[in-house]
Amino acid sequence: MNTEDFQFFIRVADLGSISRAAQEANISVSVASQRIQRLEQNLQLRLLHRTTRKISLTEEGKTLLEHGRIWLHEFSSLQQSLKVQDKCLSGTLRITTSATFGTKILMPVIAEFSLLHPELKIHLDLNDQNIDLIQYGMDLAIRIGKLKSSTLIAKALTSNPRLLCASPAYLEKYGRPQTLSDLKLHRCILQQHEHGLTDHWNFITKMGELQHIQVAGYFTTNSGEGVRQACLSGLGISNHSLWHVSDDLKAEKLVQVLAQYPVEPTSIYAVFPNRNLIPPKVQLFLEYLLDYFQNRYPSHNLL
Repeated sequence: MNTEDFQFFIRVADLGSISRAAQEANISVSVASQRIQRLEQNLQLRLLHRTTRKISLTEEGKTLLEHGRIWLHEFSSLQQSLKVQDKCLSGTLRITTSATFGTKILMPVIAEFSLLHPELKIHLDLNDQNIDLIQYGMDLAIRIGKLKSSTLIAKALTSNPRLLCASPAYLEKYGRPQTLSDLKLHRCILQQHEHGLTDHWNFITKMGELQHIQVAGYFTTNSGEGVRQACLSGLGISNHSLWHVSDDLKAEKLVQVLAQYPVEPTSIYAVFPNRNLIPPKVQLFLEYLLDYFQNRYPSHNLL
């Protein structure tokens, strides 16, 4: 059986469309259909019900997808592990992370890793929403903040300091908050995630306890960079990762507010599907990320 045809069948099943899978693979729909037909002929099984409007899995297709996905991952991992003794990686490493973090922080690390492994193709998805790794065929996600419970494996890379800031123009117009309660009287810039609105900000008191403050404002966006741009434009007070606004703070385009009330820090995680065998391309990239964030990432020298 051609494993590439099998991989393509999995993408068709995940996307629910031969045409979308064909577009993703940069092949024509007719070639895509031939690959599915070839797989069905080799297996002597009908895997898909096809109509003019949609496709659906047959019972045999559902069984193959459920058990075959695991087999394919393990076969691919075994195949790569046999080749990786000389650290020569191949295939495609698919990574997803937020747009701004990927561009500002992660891209230079990926570039270093890519130069070390020129035979490895890398696909980087920049997306401020946490996409489903299995559905979109991702090997790894780099995520920031508190993680929702799931079957995914999460590995902490480093801490992620946060702070409140505003533009000088905003502070001149609305004044500088002096206490956490003052935030309720200010325009705060909010970010919309797939799990809800970030309108509850957490702070650490002098006693080391968490204090939750509900905030409100007149500008909401689903983009972290959108929050930064709104803050630079004087639309309100924002709650940011330090790495995101460190340059703006140094240039005095933004000013830290309520520094005496530390914002609860979060963490930066590498997240990947739960597998019996972690593919060598993922394992080596994880090791490279850990080395970077633990030994070279200037997280405490950003201000």
